[in-house]
Amino acid sequence: MIPPGDTSRNLQILVAASTYRRNDMLDGLLKSLSALTLPENADVRFVIIDNDGAGNARPVVEKWQPAFSAPLSYELEEEPGVTHVRNRALKLAGEADLLAFIDDDEFAHPQWLAALVRRYRETGAASVFGPVQSVYPQSAPQWMKDWGVHGTQIMQDRDQTKPGATCNCLIDMTVVRREGLLFDPRMSLTGAEDTLFFTQLLDRGHRLTQAKDALVYEHVPEDRARANWLLRRWYRTGLTDAMIAGRHMKPGMARVKGGVNGVARVVAGSFLTTLTVLATLGQNRRAILARAYTVSRGLGMISFALGKSYEEYGRKKGSA
Repeated sequence: MIPPGDTSRNLQILVAASTYRRNDMLDGLLKSLSALTLPENADVRFVIIDNDGAGNARPVVEKWQPAFSAPLSYELEEEPGVTHVRNRALKLAGEADLLAFIDDDEFAHPQWLAALVRRYRETGAASVFGPVQSVYPQSAPQWMKDWGVHGTQIMQDRDQTKPGATCNCLIDMTVVRREGLLFDPRMSLTGAEDTLFFTQLLDRGHRLTQAKDALVYEHVPEDRARANWLLRRWYRTGLTDAMIAGRHMKPGMARVKGGVNGVARVVAGSFLTTLTVLATLGQNRRAILARAYTVSRGLGMISFALGKSYEEYGRKKGSA
């Protein structure tokens, strides 16, 4: 951790991206990272962590290594699941000051990393988060493109009181090492391991903040540019949110709390969704889905109360 406003100290920064069988997108990510304006007074290195046991991403990384002005390395993490990849990145960060995460289905604005670091130097926050702008396929409905629901909008530099995501963030590794934090392996296939990680930082009184100019762009594939995918994502979010909310309770009490909160959301959300359907004659898909969000999260919370799970990132048997 550095004192807010200190711009003189030379920072050691690791930029990490996980990848799993997305070589075309990884190629685009590396192209954008090779064109970054690197922060001043900083030593930056990059690593791609491949979660495909066959190591199919290695040739893509090797192709781009000569184009980088900073070191670019390749690592293979054979334990399946994004949590294991995130924890591998924490380990690789070693004694680094900062660890930046970006995903393999994204590409970065040239000022992305510099903006994250600038905000960190201004605030000394434990984590800095940047906006994510969705890039939709032509087949996506116009209301979804206008909504940009898959992305994260950040309009100003300010602190945040809710956890962020690892798709665009900078983490103070001094804080992580002092707190002994890791990403929870139990959430490796369900997702929301980052939500829990940053929730724990908030629990321990650490500051989280935002950098509006630290922009990344995220490709939204056709199978995600659909209403039913959003409903499933929100269902999973409700389930994992209930799990995280009850982390300090006895299992029975956590389930009761999740069930009560879930029923309340389903009832209220169903009523508001029905009103929206009637008011718009079923024509305003964006408004209807915005109300259905509450219902889906509520159903996820009820599923948690019933002892169910949902592996959003589960892999077919036999896949690496």
